[in-house]
Amino acid sequence: MSSATDDVRYASADAVLTAASDTDPSTAPQWERDRAKRRAVAVTKTWVTETGKAFHPVRVGDPSEPRTWPVFDVQDAVSWSPATVLLDEQPLPIDPAEGDALEVRDGRNSWDDVTSEEGDTWTLDYRRKRLRIYRRRFVRKPWDNPNTRFCRLTYRYGPLDDTVSMTDDGLVESVPEDVVEAVAAKAAMRLTLDDDATTGVPDDGQLTSRGSKRAALKEEWEETVANYTGFSTL
Repeated sequence: MSSATDDVRYASADAVLTAASDTDPSTAPQWERDRAKRRAVAVTKTWVTETGKAFHPVRVGDPSEPRTWPVFDVQDAVSWSPATVLLDEQPLPIDPAEGDALEVRDGRNSWDDVTSEEGDTWTLDYRRKRLRIYRRRFVRKPWDNPNTRFCRLTYRYGPLDDTVSMTDDGLVESVPEDVVEAVAAKAAMRLTLDDDATTGVPDDGQLTSRGSKRAALKEEWEETVANYTGFSTL
């Protein structure tokens, strides 16, 4: 997987153009294919943001900038029980070689790196997204609440067991077909909106069919998002 993260997409240009029009996508000019690709990239980011379901590794926090890492409060940090943190996404195995890191606060603005201490200082249930840290913190200063800003980390999330297959230009091939179709539908809907805004489509009897087409594309997107999140986007 050599593609830059910014180019990752879950639908091909052909899939987007096919969803947008009944014409053969192979006849589309290169500028139109490039535009379809850009829309697929943008919609892929929307998919990951809205569903939290990624089919390629997605980074949370910039390893080189700890201020971007999510910071977690806990309860009873001074007790002998492990501090528990529930992550928002299902993480991939923590790997320092990939830039993953876990730190526990040991002062007002100082942090102790415990990344390499999995199984001793901390454990992570990757299926349940539950991080447990076996580290007590004591009240050293009256203003220092041990439960506040207990830990911070940068990690990746994505498919745990599946092998990610990605082309050199960022097309993820190991994506369920319903997700491919949903991303293509959303990208196609944006393409048709772009075309209407640019050309000022006249009311020549085709506006109703265009509107119906966009409504169908929107419905396909929303139904698939709902299937993967359990929540309707309506």
